Amino acid sequence: MITSTHIQRKGDAALLSKELRPLFLRRSGFTLVELLVVIAIIGTLIGLLLPAIQAAREAARRSSCTNNMKQWALAMHSHHDAIKFFPYHAQRKNNPETNTSNASPLQRRTWVVSIWPYMEQLDLYSQWNLNDNYYGITLAVSGGQTNRSLIQVKVASYYCASDRPNARYATARTSMNDWGNFMARVNYSVNLGPSQAYVAGKRQAPFGISASGGVSIASYVPYRTKLSDVTDGTSKTLLLSELRFPPRDDVDDMRGCSQMEPWSGWFTAASPPNSGTDKDVSPFSGVSLCDGTIDPSLPCAPVSDNVSLKQYVPRSRHPGGVNTSFCDGSVTFVPNSIDPGVWQELSTMNSGNTAGDW
Repeated sequence: MITSTHIQRKGDAALLSKELRPLFLRRSGFTLVELLVVIAIIGTLIGLLLPAIQAAREAARRSSCTNNMKQWALAMHSHHDAIKFFPYHAQRKNNPETNTSNASPLQRRTWVVSIWPYMEQLDLYSQWNLNDNYYGITLAVSGGQTNRSLIQVKVASYYCASDRPNARYATARTSMNDWGNFMARVNYSVNLGPSQAYVAGKRQAPFGISASGGVSIASYVPYRTKLSDVTDGTSKTLLLSELRFPPRDDVDDMRGCSQMEPWSGWFTAASPPNSGTDKDVSPFSGVSLCDGTIDPSLPCAPVSDNVSLKQYVPRSRHPGGVNTSFCDGSVTFVPNSIDPGVWQELSTMNSGNTAGDW
């Protein structure tokens, strides 16, 4: 039975609901000002966190690069233990010290191939034809790959993660008849001394050239070194460092072409890391094969047809310096701010001088 009391209560409830409805509606969402404040806060947090995230990623990449460098340094020592020498930085005969003629067959290769067996790349080395060029197409074993194919294999330890993993040399230069094209680049290089690639009468770095008349394959004689030759101290003499790649594969730039004998795969300490100007020359046209115009942070200048004028300065994409290894197998990050004289002294193995602090 509905009484007047029920009707009154129902009316009161309806009236209360009507009075409260605007309040509920006002609280159903954010105002424009509140949204802008939230967006501003989120943007500020992102701005604060992004550099930290990027720094953490670079730290991980640099750590990976350090590990690669350590592998190369230990492999160099394993080669020394087995052969009693560090490898030639480049060679065109199986024993250049006793046979320097340009007669066929040419057995051209760089230190990268010599180190393969000690870098867990025995499969690649076992297929390599030691009596053919690095761009050769003669099979070494039945069912194996040609040398030209083997230098195209992209090995993870070739690459610094801060640069361009899987980079290659992919220009189509008709003057080269396509030999060497598509080879995998390598971020790591060996030490040829404090100035240019060759200085007459000087045998001053763990890797180098004892005689040269130019960049042609007939006019240079490489030398190899024992640890006992490093009289300045193995912990004070550079063994390896980084080189940077050009920003694109199709750039006619030899930097990082560490399997193309003898044009790359080495560095000189002519300038501190990530400074100065690299110098190069084409063995065919006399034109520079490093292009500093497409990346100003990789400056380069052409030089005449003389290996004594060539130089590649260690460079990396790590902020502040480059990873290096020393002849004792240790790996160190060398800052760009190192004194030029100290840097050059660290690149010599027998000067008799003491490198300063850095």
